[in-house]
Amino acid sequence: MHLRELELAEFRSFRTLSLPVEPAGFRAIGANASGKSTLLEAIAMLATTRSPRTSTEREIAHWQSGQDLAVPPYARIRGLFDRIDGTHAIEIGMSVDEGGQRPLRKQIRFDDRLVRAIDAVGQFKTVLFSPDDVDLISGAPASRRRYLDMAISQASRTYLRSLSRYGRVLEQRNSLLRTFLRERRSPASGRSSEELLFWDSELIVSAVEVIAERRGAIGVLAHGARLHYSRLTGDESLDLTYLPYRFLLPDAVDIPTDWQRPSQPLRQAISASLTAAIATWRAEELRRGVTAVGPHRDDFKVEARGVDIGRYGSRGQQRLAIIAIKLGELDLLLGSAGEPPVLLLDDVLSELDSAHRGAVVSMIASRHAQICVTATDENDLGSVELGHLPLLRTHLGTVQTLGAH
Repeated sequence: MHLRELELAEFRSFRTLSLPVEPAGFRAIGANASGKSTLLEAIAMLATTRSPRTSTEREIAHWQSGQDLAVPPYARIRGLFDRIDGTHAIEIGMSVDEGGQRPLRKQIRFDDRLVRAIDAVGQFKTVLFSPDDVDLISGAPASRRRYLDMAISQASRTYLRSLSRYGRVLEQRNSLLRTFLRERRSPASGRSSEELLFWDSELIVSAVEVIAERRGAIGVLAHGARLHYSRLTGDESLDLTYLPYRFLLPDAVDIPTDWQRPSQPLRQAISASLTAAIATWRAEELRRGVTAVGPHRDDFKVEARGVDIGRYGSRGQQRLAIIAIKLGELDLLLGSAGEPPVLLLDDVLSELDSAHRGAVVSMIASRHAQICVTATDENDLGSVELGHLPLLRTHLGTVQTLGAH
């Protein structure tokens, strides 16, 4: 899988851009805020339909866009890409509402047909490393859940549908719990009890699918990350562990070889554990008016030598662990698609010593994937192993091709 052409219109600092991309990828250099990270952000959005850099996507549209036409600010991304079954195009059009208070309104086309976001995610696949990814290890659980959801959604359409369904059920159940709290209604009454039990059942059904695929994907990520971390550091102890919130997953239940098709015993074990946990935390849910148990609260941790490196690891150790996890994600997507995703590496070598820089460069250069890598200093990307990649320079929303060596 590789990107053939990237088109941008009014996307952050890029007023207009048409960039041919070689099958090998490119190296992009430029000062901070010159637009090199924006290129990778746009490519990543083609895969997930969401920005990896911000949750406030209104800021994506160039602030002057639409002025000449007297319309609200807007932005557009279009990518032409090759994969096993041929050449395809994906396009995301975005517009800001008049008041500027709502998220961007998006219109997505795949092969020139309007599609829903849920049907566009994963058509084109990428793995992105950015400097902010260290927060995946040391930051809040929400960032790790978001990462896991985005990675698995690219690999599994079934997971994305289950996650979407779970979100809708969770919203309905929370609304009901807030009604109980506001009206001081007793859930023990006939109609109230029936309503709550119905949404309990719906929540468990969708949660089981989400948790089962997450647990399996974590196993695949952990295996790949451990291998890559060992090659980078000589330490074979890196591990990722899924952490259910307020309920237990029996260790005795095996993860199937095909993690995208969880076994029935695993589903049953998760269902039983969730059912018991909901009953245990029922009083708190009624007191607070919010669902207290489920995958929307789950987490995972990253350990080396049995130590949580999110809490106790050095910045360099955390960065190497993230690089290893991202390469494990590449393996995950390769296994699901039968071809490698596009590897996007934003300032991947900063904060690393020379020995680890060399190891990282060797590892990424050896991958049979299109590689798009950025740095502020051309010397960082000047190794022989990356010399075949065309060199681009970004400056104030423009891209200049410098060639390769």
